[in-house]
Amino acid sequence: MKVYIKFLETRIDMTNTKANVLVLEEPKTYREVVQDILCSITEENEQWIFSDNEKILKKSINLEVVDSIFSLNFDNKKIQKAVIEQLYNLAIDEVHYEKTTKLMNDIEAYIYELEWGVEYNIEASYEDFHNIIKAGVSGILFPNNLLEKFNEYIKTVSRLLKIKVLILIGVQGFFTEEEWRKIEMTACYEGIYLLCLENHDYFSEGNKIVFDLDNCRVV
Repeated sequence: MKVYIKFLETRIDMTNTKANVLVLEEPKTYREVVQDILCSITEENEQWIFSDNEKILKKSINLEVVDSIFSLNFDNKKIQKAVIEQLYNLAIDEVHYEKTTKLMNDIEAYIYELEWGVEYNIEASYEDFHNIIKAGVSGILFPNNLLEKFNEYIKTVSRLLKIKVLILIGVQGFFTEEEWRKIEMTACYEGIYLLCLENHDYFSEGNKIVFDLDNCRVV
């Protein structure tokens, strides 16, 4: 996995065995680079180009951004849609299809039974089982511990959304080096790349590029 950053005229050869860290010590440059990557994802422009085996990745599909570990959103639309779709595929497989069909018929019959208690005719239809799953699933359960929650988030976006690169903005400073190694292990196991944008170099290890206060590349 490679990423070319036009703003910095820099290429990063990324690895998923450790975090890939871009440190920008000069505050204005750091701010501009963060704005640049967010804009590049939204507009799908070529300011940031991610490629895997010479194939350019569509950023809106393959990348996910975390700009606060305190507001990890397990209930965003993309995750909710993926959960519903996964459950739906299970509901219509060979193992569950008969139960699913019976449940849909039972619900429709029950609605018509309730119709006898009202003074108007109704039309009941449950042809799409997605709607029934949506009514019964309110979200994903996650741990309260921040480290465990973050690791669970990595697993979720990797397995459900098939995210290849997780972009972390100002995240490393909230963890100890030991905790960070556990996060890297989770990402490596899930086959997801971590790209950290930081204003300070926090840990001794990592696949890193550092620009100092004078915007000179020193690592």
